[in-house]
Formats: sequence, C-alpha cells, structure tokens
Amino acid sequence: MSEMDRRDFIKTLMALGVVTVIGDYSGKRIRNIASRAVQTTAQAPNLYPPAIKGARYSMMIDVGACIGCRRCLHACKLENNVPDEPSNMHWINLFELENTRPLSEIHGIPPKDSSVDYAASPRKGHWYLSFNCFHCDNPPCTKVCPTGATYKDEDGLVLVDYDICIGCRYCMAACPYNARTFNWWEAKHPPARVSPVDGSIVTLNPKVSLRPRGVVEKCTFCVHRIRDGNPIPRCVEICPVNARHFGDLNDPESEVSRILETVRTHRIKEELNTVPMLYYFTRGVKWKEDGEKL
Repeated sequence: MSEMDRRDFIKTLMALGVVTVIGDYSGKRIRNIASRAVQTTAQAPNLYPPAIKGARYSMMIDVGACIGCRRCLHACKLENNVPDEPSNMHWINLFELENTRPLSEIHGIPPKDSSVDYAASPRKGHWYLSFNCFHCDNPPCTKVCPTGATYKDEDGLVLVDYDICIGCRYCMAACPYNARTFNWWEAKHPPARVSPVDGSIVTLNPKVSLRPRGVVEKCTFCVHRIRDGNPIPRCVEICPVNARHFGDLNDPESEVSRILETVRTHRIKEELNTVPMLYYFTRGVKWKEDGEKL
C-alpha cells in the first residue's frame, strides 16, 4: 500500500469512527485500530534525515536585540517551501508590543494588545516577540494525535509525518502556543519566487517535502539542515542582529548552554509543564542612549 493510499485509508477509517462511536465501537477503539494500521511508518523514516541521538535542541531569542524586521519569517518560508497562496501561511510570527508590557508578563500566544500588522520597525517604545513551534520536551500535541503522525523524535524535535496525518486538528487544539497551521487548500508552489529578503530569485527547496491539502504543518527547526551537517536553522542564520540562537543543550560548550548558565531566561506557559525548548531573554539593545537606532 502506498503512503497516500495508507493516508486515505486512515481518513476513511477515522470518518467511520464518527458513526461507529454511536454504535458498537468506542472512539478509543477506532483510534487504536488506526494506530496499529500505521505503527510501522509513524516515525516518517523517509521524510526526514535520521535523528542525531543524544542531542537536545533548543532555540533562544534575545528580545532586547530583535528589531522585528521579519527577515526570519521570510527566510523560513523560502527555506521550507511555505506557500504564499492561496493562504499566506507562516511558521514564524512576530508580535509588536509596547515597552509597558515586559517579557516577564507574557503568558500566552498571541500576547494581549500585540500587533502583527506593524509596517515599519523598530519603533521607539516597542519591542518584538517572535515565536514558532516550541518543540516541547513534554509535548501535548503528540499525546492527542490518533495516528502517531505528530511525534517527538530521539533528538527532541517534534515533527509531523504528513503521509499519515488525517487532518483531525486535535494537535492544534492541544497546542497552547498556537504554533500549528492547517492546510485548508491545495498550496500553489510557483517554480520560483522573489525573495523579500534580498530580491533574489529563489526556487523550491528539494530537501523539504511539499505538504498536501488537509494536513497540519509547523516549524521543524529546519530538521533537514541540522541533521545534514548545517548546525543552525535558516532563521538563525539570516538574523541581522544576532537575536536568534540555536544549539544542543546536552553540549555544555554550545552557545545555548552558555546563555542558559549566564542569562536570566523566560519560557512562556512554563506552568503547563510542556517544557518548551524555545527560551526568551533580554540582553541586547536596539537604541542608543539618545533614542537613535543602533
């Protein structure tokens, strides 16, 4: 059975569950059947490079340095074949907040009284909060997925096997960070796009699969890069002010390990025990003492 045939089969099976749950079978029974149907492929062996055993990846963002330029957002879209049409989808979002709301008071996504529609940045009296998938160490999304399509790999990355995702969106409901997006339409992928970052012509990345209609997608920490010899995601590489940092927390010499040891950090909704691997801190500055941009 091909991967697409398997995915269609599971969708039909789950659809039947809506009817049979009223009859002889419970919803749990249907989920168990579906899980067994895909147990040999739930780890998406051909979709991503093999996990790096012993690693524990983390991203840390310096909100003091971030200027809200959105270069990370645009670079992510181009790197990961994230479509502009028919739905302008993002794996990274940036929020503009007033300085009266410090980082320590941010307890949800999107933050209260924030804006994603700002035109120019940075603006005096404001700061910028960037977020993507938090790749939680205790991810609630994996616990509710009925087919095992959303799973946590051996290096801590939380990934999606698009071949067996049935589009139920349970994972979206379970995610407290609103970090997932659903493909309502068949994405349009032109053979080339003009980069908003530098105006260059960018073609589709052959290392990243195109997601079909009816599945959930999200940030992967550029799994195709970090497992293939390039140690940092594209958003970290493109940041012009070095606000984004990435590395292995199990490596005491990594940049993220040093930040965690020397800087006070903040994790959003930490009280939920999701153990997010996306940290925030305030170390850099974007303004001179006279109020001029650096």
